[in-house]
Amino acid sequence: MLAAVIAVLAIIADQVTKYIVVANIEYKGSVPFIPGFMSFFHTRNTGAAFSMFSDQRWVYMVFSFISMGLIIFMLVKEYKRHRLLNIALAMVLGGGIGNMIDRIRLGYVVDFFKTEFMDFAVFNVADCFITVGAVLLGVYVIFFEPRVEKRLKAEKAALAAATECATAETVAPVTDEKAEPITEEKTEEAVKAEITSSEENSENG
Repeated sequence: MLAAVIAVLAIIADQVTKYIVVANIEYKGSVPFIPGFMSFFHTRNTGAAFSMFSDQRWVYMVFSFISMGLIIFMLVKEYKRHRLLNIALAMVLGGGIGNMIDRIRLGYVVDFFKTEFMDFAVFNVADCFITVGAVLLGVYVIFFEPRVEKRLKAEKAALAAATECATAETVAPVTDEKAEPITEEKTEEAVKAEITSSEENSENG
């Protein structure tokens, strides 16, 4: 849910700002924003983010469709993995869709942020979301993924052991007819509760 909200907000912010620029600044026109730092410069980009690969538009579009499909697959399959991963992927996805809308509808991408203090490619809101999302993804992979993977392996091993134990108890004769049967769902809840308790004891220690 959070990822979907972020992606939609990124698309809306990108398309609204582009609409405002096109409606108020003529093509190749410039409007001061922060003197000496940044201005609004209406231009068109037929390539990727920050005007890269401008001579390979269709190759980049195919690559973008594949990339966005993989991101959606990851968000659906691994949405419980970590919140930071979801946020990063959603920002990249929203920015990618924002620019893709321009490419399909106009044949180019509207860019308008121009840095005044250095020679840099003109960019837009979608590019900002893509860049920030990529940075957050790098942070997740370096600092969070090893711990997440370790936790998931521990949960999987504990669940397998608990399931095997529950299966053995189910096969054994039951003397109490009113005893509640042990299900895999309850076993999984018990395992998660045990792991959570262990983590809390470790933190308190």
